[in-house]
Amino acid sequence: MTQNPADLPALARSDAPAIDDGGGPRQGQRKPDPHQIMIAARATLIPEAESGLWSVKRCFLPRAVFVPKMGWVPTGTWTTLFRWTLSTLNQKFGEGVMNDTPNELKTHLQFMMQARGRVLVTGLGLGCVVRGLLANPRVDHVVVIEREIDVLKLVGPSLAGPRVTIIQADALTWVKKAPRRFDCAYHDLWTETDEGEPDLQIVTWI
Repeated sequence: MTQNPADLPALARSDAPAIDDGGGPRQGQRKPDPHQIMIAARATLIPEAESGLWSVKRCFLPRAVFVPKMGWVPTGTWTTLFRWTLSTLNQKFGEGVMNDTPNELKTHLQFMMQARGRVLVTGLGLGCVVRGLLANPRVDHVVVIEREIDVLKLVGPSLAGPRVTIIQADALTWVKKAPRRFDCAYHDLWTETDEGEPDLQIVTWI
């Protein structure tokens, strides 16, 4: 995963190769409801489990707490995807890669609201973005690219359905070869900086 992350949005360009996957954006659909999308995006249906270096854990907070880099997390039960790395061996579960707290979901909300038609998502995480997109009536189909087989084992079964296609591949390689055109794309990739991989930021293309 060493290619330039700026290459990622190319698949959503108007000049990208196109294929017919069953229809374009839905017309005349009602406006997405942000509250419903936030609820749908939660990872409550994913069971706690471990696979390889990855795990899904749930935590109940009896009161709101302030978490560095996350802000205030309200009381409730929240789900987190963890991954062991060399620099987090001294931590209880490893590095927290993604969670379904309100602050985390709000960082993805604008895209989940504005997306339409055929959508590409690179990086599965807890599947929050995918579930939020599926709650948007303007989204026809979501294609997800995820390279980690253990993440697919933990999260993939919760996303089975006719409007989702999950592909195991390295996103930065797949997007250069895929003969597909998407109406919009969302790139949010976890990288292992301990091994020299670039620290990528969220990229949207609408």
